[in-house]
Parts: sequence; structure tokens; C-alpha cells
Amino acid sequence: MQSFYELTYEKRFQIYSVLDTLQCQTHDAGGSGCLSVAVAKGKFSELQHTLKNLGLVFVELYKFPLGTDKPPMHLRHESYGFPDTAWLIATFRPY
Repeated sequence: MQSFYELTYEKRFQIYSVLDTLQCQTHDAGGSGCLSVAVAKGKFSELQHTLKNLGLVFVELYKFPLGTDKPPMHLRHESYGFPDTAWLIATFRPY
């Protein structure tokens, strides 16, 4: 399996441009070789579709509560009925 970091610079910058356009941002992937993305509100479907067209496959989606971190409001999601209290993280890897 190819690592995200083994993609060409051009391909990675193209992907980063998509993240910027969708107001998403990279997130710590823990050295897994995957691209981990903090998803902006209402942007998951568009993000998944666009990254698929760029050669990345969706691996996992999870929420976890905010701690002392303070992401911008557009990156905060509802959790257990409480608004703006969680990250939504999507992980992708190259085909």
C-alpha cells in the first residue's frame, strides 16, 4: 500500500488545495501514511467525492470531543446532541 507521503509533490499540493477550498484542514495521522482530515461542517460528501477523483480512498470517519483545543467554528460538529463539541475526522489513503 502506497503512503500519502509517497505521492508526488504536485499531487499532494493539489489535494491540499482541495482541503483549503472546502475549508477542511489536515489533522495528525500518527505516522500511519494516511491523510487525516478535520472535516468542515457539511463538507464530508464533497470531500470524499473530490479526494476519490484524486486517487484517495476513504478509510475511516470518527468523532471525538474537543479538549483544550479550540478549532474554528466551521470545524466543530455536534456530539450527543451538544452543538460544536467535537471534531469530525476522516482518514484517506492512496489506492
